[in-house]
Amino acid sequence: MALIAVACITAGATINVAMDGGGPPRVGTRAEASPYSAPVVTAAPSSPAPTLSSLRLPKASPARIEDLERELLNPEAAARLAEMQTEPGLRQLAFREVALLWGALDAERALNWARSLSDAAERDAAFIDIANGLSSVDPARGVELREQFVAATRPDSALNNLVQQWASYDFDDALAWTNARAPGAQRDDLLQRLIYVRAAAGDPAAAARLVTESSLSGAARAAAIASVAQEWASRDGDAAQEWMQTLDPATLN
Repeated sequence: MALIAVACITAGATINVAMDGGGPPRVGTRAEASPYSAPVVTAAPSSPAPTLSSLRLPKASPARIEDLERELLNPEAAARLAEMQTEPGLRQLAFREVALLWGALDAERALNWARSLSDAAERDAAFIDIANGLSSVDPARGVELREQFVAATRPDSALNNLVQQWASYDFDDALAWTNARAPGAQRDDLLQRLIYVRAAAGDPAAAARLVTESSLSGAARAAAIASVAQEWASRDGDAAQEWMQTLDPATLN
């Protein structure tokens, strides 16, 4: 279907990873805490995405899914159809598809729809998915949108994921934005995520410099050092060991 191609292009990058599993900083559809998975560095978000048809659930009616895919040409109609679903799995999937696509096409109208939802959990999930949809076409704006719903210093895994996606596209801008955040646990989380992104993208020496230059301290600094050391050791164990020997042992625990 032509619509499937549109959905893949506009919202694909936000739903291109598993929703659970292990590993370093990850980009996902919803708020996900660590463990992380290695970032994918691309010129722009472009990974293919599953559609409603490819993600059919055992109890979902194919006719209802196909109806929703047709209605996605008209986001308002698709949203109304999603709200009519009563089967929990299909309803969640329908809301996600609408929010991702609508976020990429017209985030402000999508937000107005999300604010109208009476269920707090559905509303909060829609806010995250709209930001992810917007991020698939404009990572910086996706981060700015999510920022509206997050306390200034409180860690937020959805924001972490969006900043990681931005960093895969424009690392320097994502780092500058992060460094400008108010000091606190949120900025520490974001800096750790970006340091890992740089190390996992093949430049652990640059990641090591970021650790040295960063404001991280205590457990956050130790975690950043550990992530860089692990990535560097997998490429050049001698260089990783040499770097570790230059560090104050008190920062390693």
